[in-house]
Amino acid sequence: MANLHSPDNDVIVAHSSSHNASFPPVHTLMSSVRDSVAMSRAEQEEEEEVNRIVSQIKGKLTQAGVRGKLLRLTGDPGPAIIHASVDNNVTCIVTGSRGMGTVKRALVGSVSDYILHHAHCPVMVCRHKDINPKDKDRSSSYS
Repeated sequence: MANLHSPDNDVIVAHSSSHNASFPPVHTLMSSVRDSVAMSRAEQEEEEEVNRIVSQIKGKLTQAGVRGKLLRLTGDPGPAIIHASVDNNVTCIVTGSRGMGTVKRALVGSVSDYILHHAHCPVMVCRHKDINPKDKDRSSSYS
């Protein structure tokens, strides 16, 4: 905020859950009632967690006196964020990095990497404060 935001900017905060919408819900693949109930409970817990995060983000925007809006995106996070950035004509995307290791990032992909390669505007990737930049396996090399 101190380095990039100015009071005349509108900020759009986009939250996208990490599940991949291109696969059918896991509970449709399960046959037993017990498994369906467990999946329904897991989905409800995920929804509650997303609502908690959204509420926390709204509170931080209000507390900081930031003018803007919150988008709750669905589907694969990388493409959903790129699509929202185009639809909302954003001038810069700021995203985080969870600091996945090289192997895990190669297997599951990286949302920030996807955004870097598909964005129509400048992108700033912020590392999580707990990531040690000297840890070569966990740090990202974005140039």
